[in-house]
Amino acid sequence: MPRLVAMDRASPWAPMWLRRTAGVAAAIYLVSIWLGAAGCGLPDQVLPLPFRFFTQVAELFPRAAPEAIEWRARGWRCDVGKFEQLDVRPFFPIRRDDKENQFDRAMFFYHHDRPVLEALDAYLVDAQNRASPDQRIGGVMLLSLRIPIPPLGEPGPREHWMAVDEYPSSVMRKYWYSTGSLARQDRCQAAP
Repeated sequence: MPRLVAMDRASPWAPMWLRRTAGVAAAIYLVSIWLGAAGCGLPDQVLPLPFRFFTQVAELFPRAAPEAIEWRARGWRCDVGKFEQLDVRPFFPIRRDDKENQFDRAMFFYHHDRPVLEALDAYLVDAQNRASPDQRIGGVMLLSLRIPIPPLGEPGPREHWMAVDEYPSSVMRKYWYSTGSLARQDRCQAAP
């Protein structure tokens, strides 16, 4: 039977006191990360700011918006004489059942830009009047809805389109543009 030869161990990288100190520091570091992720405020109270920086878990969106923004339009019905919900999805057919359509993108980026809003107004009036001549509109009102996002862990509602009036009054509405009354009147009186 062959004899086992004792092999030499590798020499340690540091003295014993330094290895033990590094082990304790590593344990404190891991416990600090765990306590911070668990929501305990102990690392924030005990550790100095420079050390605390390295123990905090990344929060990608610490100040994320608590609401989702949906962009909508109302059309001024010439026959009724009031603003009613206008479904713009057929006029912007690129992935129309989600937020990736041109209306949403135009409103998101240019809701403060008057020439863009006036161009959207003209386009929507023309498109609606061509699509539904019996329901002609003379102008539009462009608005945004701020729909609350459920808290983390709670299931949210399934994605489906709802009319503006179906949302509860707690949903904030912000009006960005409205066609002037004289322009609405002129468009309504013009021949189709």
